[in-house]
Amino acid sequence: MASPREVGVAARTSLAVLALLVGQAAADPEPDDSVIIGADPGWRIEDVQVRGSFFAQHGQGFQSQAGGDSPGSELMYMFQPSTLITVRQNANIVHQVMVPVDAITAASPDAVDAISTASRRNIAFDVDVRSKYKLNEHDTLTSRVMAHGEEPMGGGVIGIGWQRGLADDNASVSVNGSLGIDGFDDHDHFGDFLGKTARETLNANVSASQLLSPTTVVDGSYGVTYQHGTLRTGWNAVPTTDGLLTDEVLPRGRVRQALSARLAQFVPATRTALKAWYRLYHDGFGIDAHTIEASAYQYVASWIYVRGSYRFHHQDGADFFTTAIAKPFDDMTTLRTADSDLAPFDAHEWSVSATTVRGRGPWKLWSFSAELMRYTRSNDLRITVGSLSFGRLL
Repeated sequence: MASPREVGVAARTSLAVLALLVGQAAADPEPDDSVIIGADPGWRIEDVQVRGSFFAQHGQGFQSQAGGDSPGSELMYMFQPSTLITVRQNANIVHQVMVPVDAITAASPDAVDAISTASRRNIAFDVDVRSKYKLNEHDTLTSRVMAHGEEPMGGGVIGIGWQRGLADDNASVSVNGSLGIDGFDDHDHFGDFLGKTARETLNANVSASQLLSPTTVVDGSYGVTYQHGTLRTGWNAVPTTDGLLTDEVLPRGRVRQALSARLAQFVPATRTALKAWYRLYHDGFGIDAHTIEASAYQYVASWIYVRGSYRFHHQDGADFFTTAIAKPFDDMTTLRTADSDLAPFDAHEWSVSATTVRGRGPWKLWSFSAELMRYTRSNDLRITVGSLSFGRLL
């Protein structure tokens, strides 16, 4: 299940399907004629996009110790500027470089704020490079290299994948996998430093898509993730029945599985695209979740469209979730968490956006987008996100 900071990121629009349904230009620009019939001009920047998002989070939860043995404030403000640069190496190889930066104020990770405010404000950054290598008319190799840094952790991800077009590109299949390693400072709920620790994440996915008609697309995917190492955050605390706090204790291993399917339909008469999406999620912590999402895209002019979507998520809590663990218990082995992300809850997400289409309208080489998202959870968490972005083909 995604953390609050990841909310809204995991449920983004499929650019490939949207391009097919509403006639938008492909995400990766095709090489020009000079590349095909003449000398390859070599490395060049083709596209630059800049995005800025502001997150405002409110709520109560045990991620924050501000409330003692009751849920504390999860107030968080975050500004995330990001840049996406498309670099073409040659006619067959293209790279996308994304650099997001999170500036976080009064976040839940500052849970030791009852003792110290040293990390009340934090800066996190990623450098994420994703590459595509077109082997032939049907096969494409993909790779990913990502580095992440923030206080008090750093890490990275490496990944590789393969995609094949079938039936004159009316269908496709793909497989990919990745390995991520994070190293970070380990703390107890008092804020005492316990030394360096790490966790590893191994992920594999398989997906397929099929064009059912000139206006209908269906796609599906299955993914499995295995995590090992220190899975707890270190700052979370668990209340006890006698009004005190104890450390969170999680297993050393975790298996997460997700199965999803999506149907997309374009209505030519009204220039409308409709999508329905469902995901089934199972977690080795004992969490089962169901997510449904419905979205609609509507052209209001030949060069601009608007989107509206609604997403509902329901999950059971982890087997060892509690908000008051009874003594006596073994401090070292009794599994326990009061993390609201691992609790049973229902979540609702609404979003609206407006986007211009490159190659049309008054700014043919430019693209602009604005989005507003609202997320609420039944266990007292509310997030509002506003985003603005613009980009230019070079």
